[in-house]
Amino acid sequence: MDSYTIFIKDIAKSHNQTLQVCDLLVKRYEENPNTILIIDFSNCEFIYPDYAILLLCTIKYIEHLGYTVSGNIKLDSNKSIVTYLAKMNFFENLNVKLPISLPKFNHNNAVQIQKYTSENQIEVLNRILKVLREKSAMHDNVYASLDYCFNEILDNVLNHTEEKVGWVVAQYFQNLNSIRLIVCDFGLGIHKSLNQKHNFTEEEAITKCIESGVTNGKGQGHGLFATASFIRLNKGWLSLISGKKKLNVSEKKTVVKDIPNWQGTCVYIRINTNVEVDYKEFTSQFYDYKKQVFENLFEN
Repeated sequence: MDSYTIFIKDIAKSHNQTLQVCDLLVKRYEENPNTILIIDFSNCEFIYPDYAILLLCTIKYIEHLGYTVSGNIKLDSNKSIVTYLAKMNFFENLNVKLPISLPKFNHNNAVQIQKYTSENQIEVLNRILKVLREKSAMHDNVYASLDYCFNEILDNVLNHTEEKVGWVVAQYFQNLNSIRLIVCDFGLGIHKSLNQKHNFTEEEAITKCIESGVTNGKGQGHGLFATASFIRLNKGWLSLISGKKKLNVSEKKTVVKDIPNWQGTCVYIRINTNVEVDYKEFTSQFYDYKKQVFENLFEN
């Protein structure tokens, strides 16, 4: 059996670099199903959780294709990144038992990598928002906006996958006043999903999916439109990754980029907890979403 090594330092650089590594990993197993995978943590001190979850989701996709993924973890003398990813449930979701002892973690103090379905979607949403609210200095309007858009994103990703399974992780960075959050799956992808009703090219599909009312017929076509609106108002960042296209949305511009193939859909957002927004610009005009959110918050 041939071994194949992934260096974590290579996927700790950018989303595009991570997508390249993940695409090559899928192709490797398609060419050689008996590959032994080695994940090497040498010379890497930190990785954002949204990069790690892309690798995790890729391995789950390879297993979904019917291949058995087995191998070894190569640890570095500096165990900080391994400890961090263990805290984020990276190894637990891979069913990997590490050969080192790690401190016990309070699972209520971290927003870990989580699998979700339509059955536990609301539970996962509330758990993540609870931790983010408790750990971050978030403006109330930003919290209400995040609650609205995050729920829409979770629902939207499940809407684009036949497997009805998604993966999510988020983290608050106090020194940057920002939250990084990603939701991903290995389902149909945006192009195939929207073309159940439309006849878009791949670039048209990923561009139009953030327009109001564009849907595959299973939703209202508002979730990604609202999220893109929120990101612009918040001066944050949105990346939609699907197939061989990535759509980047910021306050100043919206750009489509070519990328290595991603076998489903990823929605990545970075929001500023200290930049106010008017959530009424993208939520319903007929009721106060913020009032509803905080009534539910205090009831719980």
